Amino acid sequence: MRFCDLFISYKIALKEIKSTIPFMELPLYRKVFMVIFLAGILISGIFFVVGWRMAATVLLLLWVLFLLGFIFVDTRKKNQQKMLDEHYKPYSEKRMKMAVDVLKQYGLDPGDVETIDRLIEEAKYAQEECDYVETLKKPVKILGAMIIPIVAFIAKEISEAASFDERILMAMQAIIVIILFFSLVFLLIPTIKEFLYFDYNKYEEFMYDMRQLKIFHTDKK
Repeated sequence: MRFCDLFISYKIALKEIKSTIPFMELPLYRKVFMVIFLAGILISGIFFVVGWRMAATVLLLLWVLFLLGFIFVDTRKKNQQKMLDEHYKPYSEKRMKMAVDVLKQYGLDPGDVETIDRLIEEAKYAQEECDYVETLKKPVKILGAMIIPIVAFIAKEISEAASFDERILMAMQAIIVIILFFSLVFLLIPTIKEFLYFDYNKYEEFMYDMRQLKIFHTDKK
């Protein structure tokens, strides 16, 4: 047996535990919020498409106020306690039982701190070994170092031939492009990493569960 076998068993068992709460089991206020949320986004999108920008903006502002109201209601002690008792605790119990059963399946003692620590270390090692995104960082840095001087030279040549107003306009356009580019990068990196490195988050969840076993299930000596 190897760690990869145990990890595959963990992933299979994890799929059998539903982490989401079915819509019909949600509290009434959450159901209402979800319906209004989806309706608000859909109607705002339609307003923007047909050119009713002012109406869409007002609708979005109203939606923000509604969101703040939802947060206020959702964070009330009574509602948080209900979610804890009816959903969060049962889910945690199922998940911890699953982790214990997987370890026992491979003859490992879930109450042994040293065993848990070794599993966490092995998961970290496996996670780093499969991190394909990390291997791309050095080539990207080299490519950036080659491209930046070229872009700077071209920008200098263009700016020297442009008037002051044109330079201001080009600078503003460049700032906007840079902001959009980095925003796009920050949005896409997690998605790309999830696509290229599918098990990354699963390793994180495995290590998290092992740490919870250390806190709540290992022998207290």
